[in-house]
Amino acid sequence: MKKTILQRFWNRVLRTERCWVWNGAKVNGYGQISTNGKTEYVHRFSYEMVNGKIPEGLVIDHLCRNRACVNPAHL
Repeated sequence: MKKTILQRFWNRVLRTERCWVWNGAKVNGYGQISTNGKTEYVHRFSYEMVNGKIPEGLVIDHLCRNRACVNPAHL
C-alpha cells in the first residue's frame, strides 16, 4: 500500500522540545520531499498545512535558524 504524503512527512520528523527536525533528504540543510513528481521544501509544506498557501512575494524564514526545522510555529 502506498503511503500518503502526510504519512511520509511524519515518518521523517523528529519532534524535540524546541524544533521539529526533518530527517529525510536535504539540500543545503533544507529538507525536501517529492509529491506528484515534484520536489518541494518540507518547511514550506509544513507551513502551508497549518496556514494555507504562502502569499505571493513572501518568503518563509526559520525563526529558530535551523534549516531542517519544520515546526510551523518557527516559520
